[in-house]
Amino acid sequence: MKAKKYRLETVLGVRRRANDDAAQQVALCLQQLRSAEEELVRRQAKLQDCREQQNKAQTLMNEELSKGIQAQNVLAHQNYLNDLRKLLIKLKNDVEAQIQTVTKAEKELETAREKLAESARDLKSIEVHKENWQVSEQKEENKREQKIGDEIGAILHGRRESS
Repeated sequence: MKAKKYRLETVLGVRRRANDDAAQQVALCLQQLRSAEEELVRRQAKLQDCREQQNKAQTLMNEELSKGIQAQNVLAHQNYLNDLRKLLIKLKNDVEAQIQTVTKAEKELETAREKLAESARDLKSIEVHKENWQVSEQKEENKREQKIGDEIGAILHGRRESS
């Protein structure tokens, strides 16, 4: 006898695709998070380098002031330190913006993981349904075969008795 087709096979296919799509979305979000974290580390390193450069410039200016340098050199040092302060403020803002980007990427990753978990539950439920259906179909097939076997046995038994 021809095996029956599972009537919800289309639904199963849709749920498998949805689960695969959710898994890809998680992978994409994870990649974006890693990229944002790397950028944050890079920006924090630039900020730290700027601070160190500012401290060195300040120390150098103080040393030269104690030795008695010309006024124009003091002015040049001051301008340089002012530029470094402006750069430091810009770098701090960049770091803060990147922290927000990382936070946003973490939230997106968490949302994608929740969708993946939900998708996996949906897929599992339809797979369990299919397994139960297959077991039920197998039982029905076994009953039919048993009935046919019993009928054949009864016919053969009847023929033996009549002969």
